[in-house]
Amino acid sequence: MTVILLPRRFCRLAPLLALALLLVAGFSSCSILGTGGPGADKVLSIAAVFPTSGPEAGVGKAMQNAVDLAIAQNASLADGYSLTMTNVDEANGFIDQAVETLASNSQTMGIVGPQDSQDALRMLPGIEASGIATISPTATLPGLTQANLASAEGISFTQIHPPGKPLAFFRLPPTDDIAGKVAANLALASQQSKGLAAHAVDIVDDGTASGKALATAFKKALQANQGTVVGQQSLTNGAGDNTQSVVSAIVGANPDIVYYAGGIGAGAGLRSALSLSGAPQLTILASGPIADDPTWGAAVGLPAASAYTTGILPAQDLSKLPNTQGFVAAFHTNYPGVGSPPESALAYDAAMDEISAIKSLIQSGKPVTRPAVLAAVASSQYSGITGNISFNQNGDNVTPLAFSLYTCDSKGTWHYQTSLKS
Repeated sequence: MTVILLPRRFCRLAPLLALALLLVAGFSSCSILGTGGPGADKVLSIAAVFPTSGPEAGVGKAMQNAVDLAIAQNASLADGYSLTMTNVDEANGFIDQAVETLASNSQTMGIVGPQDSQDALRMLPGIEASGIATISPTATLPGLTQANLASAEGISFTQIHPPGKPLAFFRLPPTDDIAGKVAANLALASQQSKGLAAHAVDIVDDGTASGKALATAFKKALQANQGTVVGQQSLTNGAGDNTQSVVSAIVGANPDIVYYAGGIGAGAGLRSALSLSGAPQLTILASGPIADDPTWGAAVGLPAASAYTTGILPAQDLSKLPNTQGFVAAFHTNYPGVGSPPESALAYDAAMDEISAIKSLIQSGKPVTRPAVLAAVASSQYSGITGNISFNQNGDNVTPLAFSLYTCDSKGTWHYQTSLKS
């Protein structure tokens, strides 16, 4: 696959240029637009939208591979149908235009992704307008699905979910309000129960809506249980990068730990600056994609500097799931040398949920259309390798996923510690 990586500042370019660049460079697929040839109406496609470049690419590529595996295992369907895959690099900066391109392809029956909640916000209007069943394995911002929480996060719920349209966006993980509470409980818990026994905490978020939602939930739960917030900051990246000033404020506040809420890029910058600025042994407790990320040591810049990081992932470690052995074996056979983090199993299940919906329509002799696939995903239950999957009226997973606790050593290697209940 050839991909041209486009920085986000170019999103101001004319939409036609963006669409053209997507068509020639941002996608990889056996069938991007309908061919019109014999049997073309029986060639169906599922799109994987994950970052395969940039700081989130380690997990993003693993999730893309998991979707690819699910589709490869189901490439030939009954009644002459076949299934192909379209890959979109979520980091290319044109995610909303990507949805338009996917929607223009009548063969697109489902989307798995995106990884990031901010990108989900950008994709949602197009997803809902086109009615493409979309399941995110990792988007956690509460307001993506819950109208009562959207306004506090600066989200116009009617903009991302136009009235009169059937719900088309679903997700698997627990939301940030739950994850923040779990992190606060861990921060305060005793070391005998694998907690951090911390009572004075500095809170840092990455400036995104999801990061701020995590920070808000963590602070509320921490203070409700007699914990103390000794400082709170938001990171700014780019030309106004404030990482060093945030680190100076943290060192001056002298907390027991730092709670970080946000993505890998900003988190790596924070960890690196702390480790190289006189606080190398100050623990960072992170919620989100940092935990068990295979590229964490490289992202920080020096594996030794990535230590003293504890991560909570909104997914169950694969070693604790009884039905993942076959998936792990097939994954490593098809993608040797590539890690299979917990998110990869969620991506596989998301793809299989959509594939099962397609299969059910074929088996019942019904036309395979977007509305029919969407209705099947919304109403059915799929028994996956990570557990049972079904969705409530908001699009949230009915079956709660456990959280997993990891610690990172001085070699940049993560070690699973225990499961945490929500």
